[in-house]
Amino acid sequence: MKFFKAIGTVILLTLLFASIALTLASAAVRFAALNPKYLKAFMPTKTYCAEMRERVSEDLDHVALLYGVDGTELPEFVTDDAIRSYTNRMIDALFAENATAPLKLPAFPADGFASFARAHTAFGEEGVRDFSEDCAQAVTEDLSAINTELIIRPFLNFRDNTFCKSSLVLFVSGALLTVILLIFLRMMYTGPSRRAGSVVIQGGMFMGVTLVFVPVMQFLLFGYVDRLNISVSAFRTILTGYLNTVLYGCFLVLLAMEILTFLFLLIAIARAAHGKKQKSR
Repeated sequence: MKFFKAIGTVILLTLLFASIALTLASAAVRFAALNPKYLKAFMPTKTYCAEMRERVSEDLDHVALLYGVDGTELPEFVTDDAIRSYTNRMIDALFAENATAPLKLPAFPADGFASFARAHTAFGEEGVRDFSEDCAQAVTEDLSAINTELIIRPFLNFRDNTFCKSSLVLFVSGALLTVILLIFLRMMYTGPSRRAGSVVIQGGMFMGVTLVFVPVMQFLLFGYVDRLNISVSAFRTILTGYLNTVLYGCFLVLLAMEILTFLFLLIAIARAAHGKKQKSR
């Protein structure tokens, strides 16, 4: 009887690891990687905006140099709020049902640059228009640097594949399967072996979460995203911003689950050890 219980435990724990991994992976895809609301809330951070302003400043300096203008004040028209707003519009376009590669994105407003040209230069209206449009185009190219066939097309294909479209169903199915497996494990360990069953169940939960937590932690610990072989550019800022936002979001959730399941495991072990001491007495 003990032999069959051991075999059954191994089988159920293996299925439990797989179901937890499926649940967490599908949740990461559904609620982080492919969730525009999450990305718009956490991707355009202060660091992200600061890096984008630095890239924009370099290109605006180049435009100002071409027109013989002192462009030190030009970056002031590209505020953090403007960067966040444009980034959010790009995310909306990326997740639109009719999205195509490249995305159809609006140009950055040129009004601020036109006002600057009228106040600080002797340009006529045509010169003001050309200058402001060139500045706006430079900013637009930076803020939408990721909008290339090389990136957008694979992303749209990934977004529309079967796994991603079914991620919510997989998440619910995986969660239900996990609950069923936990019930089966609980039914196998009743009576005197109930405390040992709690250790098995909590250990299975901890190991299942660890199975997904470790690779995510490794990506962040070794900085794989920041070590991408891409030169410093607006393209790199947007790409690493997206990847880091997804990774950090998954990491924080998994870390909380890892700590919680570990605490439950410690409690289960302590209770099992206390039960053995009482029996020995």
